[in-house]
This record gives sequence, structure tokens and C-alpha cells, in this order.
Amino acid sequence: MKVFVIMLVLMCMTKVNNLPVNILPVAYTGQSHGQSSYSSDDLPKTVVMSLPQGSTVRSMDFHPVQQILLLVGTNMGDIMVWDLGSRERLAIKNFKVWELASCSMALQTSLANDYLASVNRVMWSPDGTLFGVAYSKHIVHLYSYHNGDDLRNHLEIEAHVGSVNDLAFSYPNKLCVVTCGEDRFIKVWDANTGSKQYTFEGHEAPVYSVCPHHKENIQVLSFWIV
Repeated sequence: MKVFVIMLVLMCMTKVNNLPVNILPVAYTGQSHGQSSYSSDDLPKTVVMSLPQGSTVRSMDFHPVQQILLLVGTNMGDIMVWDLGSRERLAIKNFKVWELASCSMALQTSLANDYLASVNRVMWSPDGTLFGVAYSKHIVHLYSYHNGDDLRNHLEIEAHVGSVNDLAFSYPNKLCVVTCGEDRFIKVWDANTGSKQYTFEGHEAPVYSVCPHHKENIQVLSFWIV
């Protein structure tokens, strides 16, 4: 019995401002990782849907409950929610610092020189009520999602000095956001209040990826540095 899933592929185009998200069907046999052996013949060859994005896509994530919803972040700092059933773009937010006066002088100076910031990562919370955006300049934004085009500002966190390279949601005892950055730190934030819970330091290079997981009350962080 075959199980069908959807895989997203970013296709290279000649015009940078006309980059679609292409969606292709992929069939898997349901084998375990240890048993699976795939060749190039297993890769999808037919595009079943293209979404006119308008700028280069940097990150994507499917809604954990309404899996027809796709969250997209771009190199121009835009975030969008797509309905794949109707192929309709439901919502869009452009990059904007919500409370510039509260930001550090380093961030204010960076924005004065170049206000744009690229999206490094977008991710839904486990229940799909929130999503997080990690930007290339200091900032993490959390939005609450209320269906359709209803996106509401939830939290703005100046999480790192320089680029925020990745974020992930975690459920140890309460909903938290884990971030990592160019400043070589990993930090854990309360997703409701924005208060910092933990800082992990001592890395010898920028941290580019985090993957929190837990068993009962034990919290584990996997991370990648270069």
C-alpha cells in the first residue's frame, strides 16, 4: 500500500522576481528508513501546482492541523499564508519592526543603513495558533493566526546580535521558542510573555540550526554549528 505525501520544490527561474513555489506529488512505499532504498526514478517529475510568490522563498512550513495551509517566508522579509486548495494567498505581512524605539542601537543603526531583512525561518507552533519568524537582523516575530487573513502581532523579540539563524517551538512545561544566531548563542523564550528563560553559550562558531525535543520533563536540544 502506498502513502502519498506532498513535497515542495523551489525551482530556479531566470527572473529573480518571478520565483514560484512548485508542488509535486511523491509516492512512498511505507518502508522504514532502514529498509528504504530510493533511486532518481522515485523523484517527482510532474509539477501539479505553482504558486506565484514574487520573490525568493527562504523557508516554508505546513500548518500542523489544517495541512492545506502553507506558511512562506522570503528574502525580502515578506511572510505569506497560502491555501493550497484554492491556490489563494490568504494573508501577507511585510517586514516591519513594531517597536523601533525599544530596539538596541546596533539594530537601529543596521536598519538605518538598510531597512530590509531576509526571513531565515518560519515555523508554526505545535497547535497552529502561533507562528514564528526568524529574520536576518536580530529580530524574531511571533504572530497569532485566527484563520483567513487574520494575522495579529503577538511578540517582537530582539533575540540575537546579528542574524537569527533558526527558531523552533518547544513544549517542556509551557510553550517556548528556541532561537540560535550569528552571535553563537542559543536562547529559550517564553512564547506568551517573551521573557528569556535560558541562554546556552560557549559555541565557537555561529549556530545555524536547533531541534528541540523532550521526553516527559527532560528537554534536549540538538544544534548545528559551522
